[in-house]
Amino acid sequence: MKFPPLHALLCFEATGRHASMKGAAGELFVTPAAISQQIAKLEKAVGVTLFIRNTKRLELTAEGKIYLRAIRPALGQISDATQRLMSDNGPNTITVSCTSGFAMQWLLPRLPDFQAICPGIEVLISTTNRLVDLLGDGVDFAVRHGLGRYPGLEVEMLINDRLQPVCSPSLLPDSRYLSSPIDLKSYNLLHDEHREDWALWLRAVGIEDGEAAVHKGSVFVDSNGVIEAALAGMGIALVRRSLIREELASGRLVVPFRATIDTPIAYYLVYDETAILPKSSKLFRDWLVSQAVASQREFTTR
Repeated sequence: MKFPPLHALLCFEATGRHASMKGAAGELFVTPAAISQQIAKLEKAVGVTLFIRNTKRLELTAEGKIYLRAIRPALGQISDATQRLMSDNGPNTITVSCTSGFAMQWLLPRLPDFQAICPGIEVLISTTNRLVDLLGDGVDFAVRHGLGRYPGLEVEMLINDRLQPVCSPSLLPDSRYLSSPIDLKSYNLLHDEHREDWALWLRAVGIEDGEAAVHKGSVFVDSNGVIEAALAGMGIALVRRSLIREELASGRLVVPFRATIDTPIAYYLVYDETAILPKSSKLFRDWLVSQAVASQREFTTR
């Protein structure tokens, strides 16, 4: 691996951004002559001319423009990592990006426990279904629903309990159970954006012609909409038991069939490895993982 002199690299980046050695000198608290010397040192090290100096305004060469765009993310990561490393001296604020369903059904009910343990740490929750640029968007942790493939990032599985059909008790006969999975054809199925979950469940209980049922019913952006619709008696939902712990305990949702299925899709904690440099962030990561382990154990030992 070849690395140019770091100070020369910083001088080059600042000069390219300001299009001025004087501007770079003011930012780095050195003289323009020192900036010029460092850039000449960098050009000698890489064997490429990076600036055109025969004009009134300093300009990057074509190679210089490409090189500047290439090194900026790396320098930004160095700056962010340094700030994280020193952040225990500043305010303890952690930003978590997750879907509204995960926030409402799983994270928020458990968050008072973390606040009781670490009262000086503020947790900000940003709800979105889109993928975020963790470092670019100022996000410490993201919780994502998927296959766990996030190259270049740290990934820890949080929730992978089995999918369970549930509905409002008002939909069921007095027995509180449907006699056969075939009875589902008489009900509205509630879907989130992953329609294939119902197809998997129907095949698991022996309904090979269940594709037609999968393509009917209401579709919601995430599990929160599905659960709210189930509570309102709009149909039968297929969700993870860990997301409806309180609703099952209170009887607001019931289980029409006991059959459950595994799914390759799970909830994952995703973060850049520098996110846990501050003590506060590491405490939150460890707490979140321990809560997920307890949640998994609760529903796998029943």
